[in-house]
Amino acid sequence: MRAILVGITSKNDYFDIDYSLHELKKLAETLDYDIVYNVRQAKTKPDPATFIGKGKVSELKDLIDLYKADIIIFDDALSPAQNRNLEQILNIKVIDRTYLILEIFNVRASTKEAKYEIALARYRYLLPRIGLLREEESRNGGTSGSMSNRGSGETQQELDRRHLENEIVKLESELKNIRQQKLNQINRRKKNSIPIVSLVGYTNAGKSSTMNSLIDLLNVNDEKKVLEKDCLFATLDTYSRRLKHNNLNFILTDTIGFVSKLPTTLINSFYFTLEEVINSDLIVYVVDISSEYALKEFEITYKVLELIGASQIPFIVSFTKIDKLSNNKTLLPSQILGFISQNIKEDIKYKEYSFAFIDNKKGIGIRELADIIFKALSRNYLHLHLEVPYTDGKVINLIEEHAQIVAKTYLDSFIFYDIYTDELYYPIYLKYEEKNNQNIA
Repeated sequence: MRAILVGITSKNDYFDIDYSLHELKKLAETLDYDIVYNVRQAKTKPDPATFIGKGKVSELKDLIDLYKADIIIFDDALSPAQNRNLEQILNIKVIDRTYLILEIFNVRASTKEAKYEIALARYRYLLPRIGLLREEESRNGGTSGSMSNRGSGETQQELDRRHLENEIVKLESELKNIRQQKLNQINRRKKNSIPIVSLVGYTNAGKSSTMNSLIDLLNVNDEKKVLEKDCLFATLDTYSRRLKHNNLNFILTDTIGFVSKLPTTLINSFYFTLEEVINSDLIVYVVDISSEYALKEFEITYKVLELIGASQIPFIVSFTKIDKLSNNKTLLPSQILGFISQNIKEDIKYKEYSFAFIDNKKGIGIRELADIIFKALSRNYLHLHLEVPYTDGKVINLIEEHAQIVAKTYLDSFIFYDIYTDELYYPIYLKYEEKNNQNIA
């Protein structure tokens, strides 16, 4: 399908119009749209009726005829009224960035959880647009199925609304059950003192490549690798792998990527997928260092995490695609440090930030990244050698249930433990430390 992109710009834009339309083009091409023209308009605020105003609508109508366009894609969210007015005037399908992203997600969703989340986001988006949906279906030859059966005393629009509201309730219930299962898994990991490390970042920044590089380094079987593809939103699913470095086990999670103007409906619906991030012990911000807008992309990622309540979790920053830099000199780390100092509250767990510079294609910097992750996790996990008498059954049970056991040896009068444990338990284990053996009766 031939598509025309439309965007407005003002001096207060977070991104300039070139970047925003370039990103929109990449999103549209993900669904195989052929972009034939870009329309730009400098405007202080959107027109309430048509978003771009009568003059620009008239110009857009001429462009549709000239380029034989099949669809118009707006870079910003349209209100239901704006969407309806534009389609009536232009006599062509009109969608906005939110709808485009929803369509991409709908195609890419593979797990039951992702499919439910996408359906929920789509229904929430469509609910205030019932009338527009009905008009579109009429143009396409009518409707069928559950949304075409008129209830007694109800208008078709009322019936459609009730149908969507019921579907939303069902999906929320299903996702609540899935969420509880995920929380149970997270709680089991935390009970066994297995920290969770989440990779977050802008879409196509290299999160999945970084995860696969760490899997390669830490000798996990290849079949446990995640999908790695040079495109936007290659995967919508959260993948978790159990890895070990320097005898410390941790769960590494690859999460959904973010983009500018990410719809609130999607963030709300994907809250369940982002549960792993919210419960992380450490976050790794993956930043494409070769991107002209790398700082802005980091800021957007941070703002999304702030929205879901995860911005205060300790983190490190991993810069990817260093092979694409003309030189290794960049102001980006200092710029990110400046943003951190201005935006992150004082109650964050620590103020020491580490950076890793990696090239996933050549494997450069991966071991350094693994070492930094280990160092960051070690802040909260103590490495202890304990000698616990067989008679201290409660302590043995505590270790078995809540510690990461590196090694365990049964000796004549005690069990030797080599463990990683949360510092919370240190007062209990103190007298059993190997150096204090002379005090053990």
